Amino acid sequence: MATNQPALRPELHAERWSLPPAGFTRLRVLLSRAARRVCPYCGRARIFKNWFSINTYCPECGVRFDREDGYFLGAMAVNLIVAEMVGMSAVIILLLQRDMSLIAQEAIAISVAITMPLLFYPFSRTFWMAIDLYFDKELTRATLRGRQ
Repeated sequence: MATNQPALRPELHAERWSLPPAGFTRLRVLLSRAARRVCPYCGRARIFKNWFSINTYCPECGVRFDREDGYFLGAMAVNLIVAEMVGMSAVIILLLQRDMSLIAQEAIAISVAITMPLLFYPFSRTFWMAIDLYFDKELTRATLRGRQ
């Protein structure tokens, strides 16, 4: 029988964090790591247990991903915005297809509206962490100094 025990805090390895100091290079590195679904701090470890479940800590550098209650609410907003944009784009493209029946158009649009949030879910979390790490200057300074 499985028990839900909290994850033990691993040792924090600040020396393994590899973040450029600032600017476009830092943004490019963070977005690249988010697209690959790896740790935004060290860029080495896969941070997801499965498609819908993120590890509490990075297995490589030990950073905690969910820093506070509600931290990933922004990721939900990112997921919603991207899913809605892709869904509306699909609807507009389908409406321009005059040789397709309305039932077929609706079926495709509904399928896109249901699957897109599910497919983008882990990426929304990693992109949210990357955006947060890029814009949160206090966290950035503390991180580069090896404090958490």
